[in-house]
Amino acid sequence: MTATDSAGTLSWEDWCRAQDLDPAEVRLVFGRYQAYRHYYESGRHGEPLPLENWFTFYRMETASEVEQNAPTASGCSVDPNARNRGAISRPGEFFQALARLADQG
Repeated sequence: MTATDSAGTLSWEDWCRAQDLDPAEVRLVFGRYQAYRHYYESGRHGEPLPLENWFTFYRMETASEVEQNAPTASGCSVDPNARNRGAISRPGEFFQALARLADQG
């Protein structure tokens, strides 16, 4: 069952699921952006990047970490902390989810 608002549109969580994105992963990444902004907006560190620019950097760093942690061909390993990784595999849709979450206030 999907939740809709009074206009009949999907809730943010259901929109994410319809895009095959994990809402929890989007919230986690957005929380990191909020922490980044809070640090910079404290007045001592300059201007923070807008969400789109920050996400581009975040995505590149995350992809690099995933590549470095990939198991070798001879190994058989499953990362228990692995998530959907939509930020890497589908950055356009993932950014839209971040932007929608930011717009919610």
